Amino acid sequence: MEHNMNTSQAEREALANLLQQSSPTAPTLCAGWTARDLAVHLVIREYRPDAAAGMFFKGLANRLDSVSHDYESKPYSELVEMYRNGPPAWNPLRLADKYANLAENFIHHEDLRRGGGEYAPRDLPQSARDDLWKAVGKMAKFFLRSSTIHVVLERTDASAPTVVRAGADSIDEVRVSGEAGELLLWLYGRDNAVDVVMTPADEDTTARIKRHVF
Repeated sequence: MEHNMNTSQAEREALANLLQQSSPTAPTLCAGWTARDLAVHLVIREYRPDAAAGMFFKGLANRLDSVSHDYESKPYSELVEMYRNGPPAWNPLRLADKYANLAENFIHHEDLRRGGGEYAPRDLPQSARDDLWKAVGKMAKFFLRSSTIHVVLERTDASAPTVVRAGADSIDEVRVSGEAGELLLWLYGRDNAVDVVMTPADEDTTARIKRHVF
């Protein structure tokens, strides 16, 4: 991580660099999305929140499609630099970047990085790992609120055993163990490209895990 950068800023800079180095047609972990599609998504989220709302509300989906089409026509390099510069000054996300964009920047950095088949976790600074674990703690109960089994997220890259509990209030439980960043990726549904250990891992148990991923 570069000096004086918080984790969110460092992940933004790293993703912008990777986007710049990648072909616009490079694959990502987001189904059907190329690097260009990812860049368009990132820019619209921060520069056009009026359209980005279409990601969550069906009634605004047509507006999102229209704005996305406009941004898709921009040069790829321009999209990358818009994202690198962060939200515009009028967007409250700029003031809350450290918290509001941490997961977004990290997850999409890994989406592009692992889209090419490089699944090994990065050797992140301990401060970054701790920040990602805080994000897991904040999001787990919301993401797993519909699970019909109790989920124990166990961090393996801390000095002492650390867990977050979410899902159903049940004696039936499944334990998901891994580094903080890997657990965040798992929460976001990147199952096929993440390094976690699930116990038990039988189909009946895993089928009871319901995640609300957005």
